[in-house]
Amino acid sequence: MNKDEEKGDPPGIFNNKTTSTPDSPKSVDAKIEILRKHLTSELRKHQDESETNSILALVRGLSSQDDKIPNNPEITYVIKKLVKFAEERRSTHAASQRHFDKLNALFFWPSIGLTSLTSAASFLSSNFEEYRTGFNVSIGIMASLSTLIVALSETYRYGSKAEQHGQASESYENLRTKLFFISVQLQTNISGNENKPAMSTCDFKAFFTSVEDQITEIARQCKDLVPSSIIQDYKETRFGDTVESLDRNLKTIIAQDRFSRIVDKLSKGIALTSSDKDEILELEKLAKKNRKKRKKKMEKV
Repeated sequence: MNKDEEKGDPPGIFNNKTTSTPDSPKSVDAKIEILRKHLTSELRKHQDESETNSILALVRGLSSQDDKIPNNPEITYVIKKLVKFAEERRSTHAASQRHFDKLNALFFWPSIGLTSLTSAASFLSSNFEEYRTGFNVSIGIMASLSTLIVALSETYRYGSKAEQHGQASESYENLRTKLFFISVQLQTNISGNENKPAMSTCDFKAFFTSVEDQITEIARQCKDLVPSSIIQDYKETRFGDTVESLDRNLKTIIAQDRFSRIVDKLSKGIALTSSDKDEILELEKLAKKNRKKRKKKMEKV
């Protein structure tokens, strides 16, 4: 056991083999210097974390499309939750409609094709008597297959399920529009009187109850559940969109910082270096690249 541990000094900061006796002035100065370095290191670490947190908050803020309602954090929270809920249900029901439409097409088009072929075979059978037996056999087989397909279609009810999900998606889109207008009303305080809030607590409770009744009615009309695979795909897509949005906003902040430094030099009359000119060319190339991407997306649409 060394002398520092005998004196009860905490290990890690003051335990230094190069120091002299604990009571000497050199030992006290050495401990103070070690403590100063330790505190400086910790403060620098927290300062870096604070700057990092500020940048993260800025990036997240750019990614957030939800507007806050002044002086109403509770109403802001409720509106945001309802908007996210309506958006999720609208997207998943729309995806379910497309999914069941594709499944229904597997029964619908073969049934149409068999019905058309049956009519054509019946016409040919009446005009070519030497092949009547073959045509009659073909007509019977195709009629049987058509009946089987129609029976399976009625059993699985893919067409009905697609229609239900389509109506539910449209209803949630109307709900989202309703939430948008109520959010704008609360943000701008459209009441005709500056001293009177746009919506009182009782009015908001009544509005919330009407939204609840509307969601319950939508669920009652669409009794078919959204497939779990569609819900999982929606969550993965939403996560990917969030990451892409954060990455895009981070690149925006970096580009703005680089450009602001160049503008600051120009405003102070400082000559631009070759690296500054290279940054300007790089930003210009990046802008052209983004314009081409947007143009390709517009052409696809």
